[in-house]
Amino acid sequence: MPKTLVLSKRCPEVKALVQRVAGARRVVVVTGAGISVNSGIPDFRSSDGLFRQIQSAHRGLVSKGRDLFDASVVFKSAQTAEVFYQWMTQLRRQCASAQPGVVHRFLRQLADRGMLLRSYTQNIDGLERKAGLSVWDPYSHKDAPDYVSWQEAQSVPLHGSMDRLACQLCAGSFPFSEQSNATMVAGSACADCVERSETRKACGRRSLPAGKLRPTVVLYEEPHPHCEDIARIISHDARALGARRAASKVDVVLVFGTTLKVPGCRQLVRRLATASPNTTTILVNNEPVCGRAWDGIIDYQVVGCVDEWCARIQRQWGLQTKITRWARPRKSAPVAKNENALHPCDNAPKPSRKRCRSPEVDVTSSSNRVAVRNAPKKRRVTQEALAFPARRSVRIAIRESVENYPRSQPLFCI
Repeated sequence: MPKTLVLSKRCPEVKALVQRVAGARRVVVVTGAGISVNSGIPDFRSSDGLFRQIQSAHRGLVSKGRDLFDASVVFKSAQTAEVFYQWMTQLRRQCASAQPGVVHRFLRQLADRGMLLRSYTQNIDGLERKAGLSVWDPYSHKDAPDYVSWQEAQSVPLHGSMDRLACQLCAGSFPFSEQSNATMVAGSACADCVERSETRKACGRRSLPAGKLRPTVVLYEEPHPHCEDIARIISHDARALGARRAASKVDVVLVFGTTLKVPGCRQLVRRLATASPNTTTILVNNEPVCGRAWDGIIDYQVVGCVDEWCARIQRQWGLQTKITRWARPRKSAPVAKNENALHPCDNAPKPSRKRCRSPEVDVTSSSNRVAVRNAPKKRRVTQEALAFPARRSVRIAIRESVENYPRSQPLFCI
């Protein structure tokens, strides 16, 4: 079972753990909904989370709040789909008005210090982009001005985002506007499908059905549309963690604000934690969530506020900066060099090692009386070398000999 530490208690182990994270070389962060609660966005599984709110508001429609995020339940009837679109629109407005919290700014500081290898988030609020991180968007086109490749992306959303809408029929994507009078809202008809159907009707052909727009989020019980791309990114980061063998600075995997109940997130943490024996995995959450199943995978479980944990690491960074500034040596006064000064280990004057670059000049020292001649040697050039250069190939020589051969005689004798 992972070692459990309480953040509120003052113990040397917590302090040593904070120092280890602050001095790490590379950090991979896996975040959940708990880091956005202070930004005004509710989480899912707490007592006042989103699942409880949905269950209390629609008791006769769904048996539990999780059913509204289950693909096998939501799209069974038009009523449940309409409730799903309403909640997604409300959640989109909350995400648009929210601002990055302490953990999001901490991730930005990790990136600025060159320590952040990657940030994997289960959140769909898009606050990482507001904090200044480059976010990988699989729906973005390569020619778009804000396109970020997965190699350059600092944050990877595991469950999609609320920034875009996608058609369930033609897979066309559009920006998700939080305005109430916008035409592109969740549940509206796809503009590409409508235009395609109108074009067919104008040509005298039958019309086609138009798909409905839904947020580009991954629901329960549905396949991930970009699972292969995310698997490639995870494999790349796992190899990067395993390639670092230096014992002076370890790599750290931080898990913030999640209960690790989603199977994909559990596989991700296992893959990153076991990538290298030098990797230290730390989970920080308000309540303990790790049992014996995580023995040998998660090293430390810190029970406490994630914001307070990030604040302690930031204070440790400031302390390291002050110590480095205090320990910086002062510039001493310039000392005139005396070539005739005595060597500290010998009473004889130290011989000069300066070489003269001028040709045909003799340098005589009073200590060793050795004459040094530094004249460049001239290269001998003979008449044969001028007549037959070394770079002349055999084929050119044969061609010249054939051209100079008299035409009255045959070239080849049989």
